[in-house]
Amino acid sequence: MDPEPLANVEWTNIGRLLTHLWISVGLVVFIATNLLAGHIVIPSLVASKHIPEMAQKSRPAFYALAILSFVAVICVFHNIYSGSGIDLRSVIDTVWSDYWI
Repeated sequence: MDPEPLANVEWTNIGRLLTHLWISVGLVVFIATNLLAGHIVIPSLVASKHIPEMAQKSRPAFYALAILSFVAVICVFHNIYSGSGIDLRSVIDTVWSDYWI
């Protein structure tokens, strides 16, 4: 395998792939934060009387945000696999043919 310099098209597609992957990482962190807040933090603080009982009503909003973020992650991965006619996974094959090394 003789290394060749990458063209602008490959660099653009690599940049798009990395952008999509970082967006998905951020959304997963957002999902985890909302699930922790809605399922653990709020009930714990209400039980210990640090926040009023009325705060329990905000829990469905945290769950809804987590579900919407999950749908957004699915959309980002769908965009990676078939977004705008370019399969961003194929960029790795053009740059690095030995995938499992």
